[in-house]
Amino acid sequence: MSIDMDSTYDITIQCPYCKTDARQVKAGLNEGRQRYRCLGCGRRHTPEQQLRGYTMETRQAALELSAQGLKIREIARRLEINHQTAANWIRESKQQDTASEEQSPRVESSDMPGPPSGNREPASPPISTGKRRATIRDVAKLAGVSTATVSSFCNNKGRMGEDTRKRIQSAMDELHYTPNALIRAIKHQRTGILGVLLFGLGSLHESLGTSLTPPLLSGISSAADAAEHELLLYTGWPNNQQRHSGHNFLNGHIDGLLWVAPEMDDPIMDRVASAGLPTVALLSRHVPNVVGYVNADNVGAMHALVKHLIDLGHRRIAYIGPSHVSNFIDRLEGYRQALKTFGLPYDRNYEAITPELWTRSLWDSALGRWLSMEIPPTAIVAGDDGIAAGICESARQRGLNIPRDLSVTGFNDILDAERYGLTTIRQPFWSIGHAATQKLLEMIEGAPVSACRVTAPISLIVRSTTSGPRVG
Repeated sequence: MSIDMDSTYDITIQCPYCKTDARQVKAGLNEGRQRYRCLGCGRRHTPEQQLRGYTMETRQAALELSAQGLKIREIARRLEINHQTAANWIRESKQQDTASEEQSPRVESSDMPGPPSGNREPASPPISTGKRRATIRDVAKLAGVSTATVSSFCNNKGRMGEDTRKRIQSAMDELHYTPNALIRAIKHQRTGILGVLLFGLGSLHESLGTSLTPPLLSGISSAADAAEHELLLYTGWPNNQQRHSGHNFLNGHIDGLLWVAPEMDDPIMDRVASAGLPTVALLSRHVPNVVGYVNADNVGAMHALVKHLIDLGHRRIAYIGPSHVSNFIDRLEGYRQALKTFGLPYDRNYEAITPELWTRSLWDSALGRWLSMEIPPTAIVAGDDGIAAGICESARQRGLNIPRDLSVTGFNDILDAERYGLTTIRQPFWSIGHAATQKLLEMIEGAPVSACRVTAPISLIVRSTTSGPRVG
């Protein structure tokens, strides 16, 4: 029975060589698939077709599941396709197998002896795979066995003669065939891929000195590689959030999600967490109850900074930072707790809580207000290295000497912090990325969320922007 390829496949014809999507003419069949010749460049090609809205990979997955003995409705359920579509694919495949067998010697048993694998001659003309990926049927045909036997070999099932194993392995090597990743994902409920959602990728070439992304991503990559997992990087975040509504995290491509610095009460995180996707946040602890996290000890860090300034002799210590990010909320709370712990009076006038992070006019305004006070602060604790650097620059433009007239501290220890000589808190970003990946892998394997919440230690780095207060 012949198959009308034009009625079976909905395709958009485009030459893969010259990228012309017109002037393509039919040029026979290639292993049962329509082949075309481009009138522009003259080269022949077999398109990677879409099957009525489904990919070729999905069709091949259905055929391989059928070879494993699954019923049509179960195949349709697992692949989330129409059961009649699955039935059509399987029927067409059997018809093609029958036509192929009529043209070549029939193999009665999958264990039938064959020529030694070292000098084997193919029983039929070599299979031309063109530019498409080899399928399990190609392997079965070349090895002289059934697709079910190849499936058993790939899944290490059933009894099989050594000669058959060698022929199948030799055919797989010759065709560069690897088992379908979609099949493995369905069978094991794992893809071996971790999603990563982080900020700053688009401007990384301009902000290497201030970016947290390189060490975080390096730590994530190291842990994923050690666990033999791949990473799927979601780009465009957070500037193009409509691309990531949450549904694309739940389409089965990833086993879990690493989310760097999520906003508080983020509805997308709530949606993802409620759907049951293992998720670990980095650089935030204000997350839903079912989400793990790895975060630095922000409260303890502020205690260390305030104590450092007190030890130098400062008693009037101000704080500046934004109000919209969870870690800065913790840092403000840590600052207030430290004043109480070390017996310093709390004065709200020494606080500057800005609505945004990168607003130099706000930093400059806060500094001007402090300097105009009858009793101005002698030290400023900034919630971020970038803010601290901005305060230092503004103070110097006003003729102040840092640190003789004003001590300033930062937070993070970015690359530029050393260039500015900032006294700051070092967050172990590489270790945070590494630990978060390990915790995500543990969650995927069933570890409770409570065991996947980590507070990372910090280090105080003393440089040239702090000293004792000026006397007189």
